[in-house]
Amino acid sequence: MTGVLFEEYVRQLDKKMVGRKILLIVDNCPAHPKNIEGLRNVEFFFLPPNTTSKIQPCDVGIIRAFKMHYRRRFYRSLLDGYELGVPNPAKIKVLDAMNLAISAWAMDVRANTIANCFRHCKLRSTDNMTFENSDEGGESTQELQNLIKELGYRNAMDVEDVLTRPEENVVAQLLTDEEIIESVIGINKDDIDKEDDESSTMEPPSRNEAIQAAITLNNFLLSYEKTTPEVLTMLRKIRDEIQGEIDFNKRQLSHFSRNLHKSFI
Repeated sequence: MTGVLFEEYVRQLDKKMVGRKILLIVDNCPAHPKNIEGLRNVEFFFLPPNTTSKIQPCDVGIIRAFKMHYRRRFYRSLLDGYELGVPNPAKIKVLDAMNLAISAWAMDVRANTIANCFRHCKLRSTDNMTFENSDEGGESTQELQNLIKELGYRNAMDVEDVLTRPEENVVAQLLTDEEIIESVIGINKDDIDKEDDESSTMEPPSRNEAIQAAITLNNFLLSYEKTTPEVLTMLRKIRDEIQGEIDFNKRQLSHFSRNLHKSFI
């Protein structure tokens, strides 16, 4: 988070909340400006210092659950990379990290985990509400520990150390023009060009390659004993989307035209 991003977000939120009054509860992160002029619908309430671990649902357990599932998926992809002979599978692109993050949040972090964190912080009443027991920190933590062991690191980190790396608590502040200029001076332009070249070498797969991959995945799932009909149905929809009904009709028409032309010849 940076001060610029935070201000952009708050101003967008202020425009959406026309006719409503929003109290935005904010912690004392340096990237959170104390005052943003021109806001009409959003008002800030800054939390007292050193209270985030007690009264913020994200700090109580939501972020930890997300990080645990993200790293579990990362280490699993690492093992798959070694099995498939991928050179340096630990070096992933930003897009790969984004896909891992989306899957971890949308598919793994449970709704009852989020609800339990809000209940723990007493941000909503628990009257007439039922909560399921969340095993977010049990099976998933053990699975993450097992994946780390399978990778065979010489000095493997403990799960708790993996989830609470000190460098992740570093926040980005709004830099002045002088600080930005100072940080740029001394950077080798060739290194920047090389980095740009590396990021632009990834060619997107062709549609034929995507179709073949879908066929291969379909054949694998048909022989996989844990496959459910819902998964196969979803894969068929993905395959149909890749192939495209319009393009299929065009190919049919083209094929018919060629055969008709040959018959006249």
